[in-house]
Amino acid sequence: MGVLNAFKVRMNTLAIVLIPVCIAIDWAGHAVASTLKLPLFLDSIGTVLGGVLAGPWVGGIAGLITNFISSGTVDPIAAPYSVISLAIGLAAGIGAYYGWHRTWPGRVMLYVLIVLVASIGSTPLNLGLYQGQSGVPLGDAIFAGLVKSGWPTWLASYIDEVTGDIPDKLITVVVALLIYQGLPSRYRSLFSVWKDKGEVEAAPAPSI
Repeated sequence: MGVLNAFKVRMNTLAIVLIPVCIAIDWAGHAVASTLKLPLFLDSIGTVLGGVLAGPWVGGIAGLITNFISSGTVDPIAAPYSVISLAIGLAAGIGAYYGWHRTWPGRVMLYVLIVLVASIGSTPLNLGLYQGQSGVPLGDAIFAGLVKSGWPTWLASYIDEVTGDIPDKLITVVVALLIYQGLPSRYRSLFSVWKDKGEVEAAPAPSI
């Protein structure tokens, strides 16, 4: 079955309770970024944490719901990007299923995967909704310069998006994994019902 095993719905009560916690973390991060007008989103920390700790469905559902809540509060344009947050949560869960969060090479792979999911997924939305711009000042300036120089709009739009996603998702993954590592291993093991193997971690994961 391979990766399909990660998508089996095997959530316990703790995993269900974790979803609103992840939503709150996502919303708080996005609210801080919006209030301080940071060139970041910071809206996926809880999504990644949920995916790593309790599986792709917990992370995906948390990300999906967060965007709809944010669209009515701190970010009116967040709703169309809910599918991207869903995909980020799924990606984090897949990475955790293979244990990427436990080693440095794996953590880098997890980060790269999430950047690719976010940037590739968001670019068509940016093109359809905002003429290709991401809303991040540096990225939009690069976009304008590239388009003026004759670059294809889709490519300029992707570069615009990934310019913001590279630092944003770095902070997201690092903070999410720091929170994960800060939890007692006994507590982390309570969420491992979604895994077919290694239900209890044999040893604490190496610190970041």
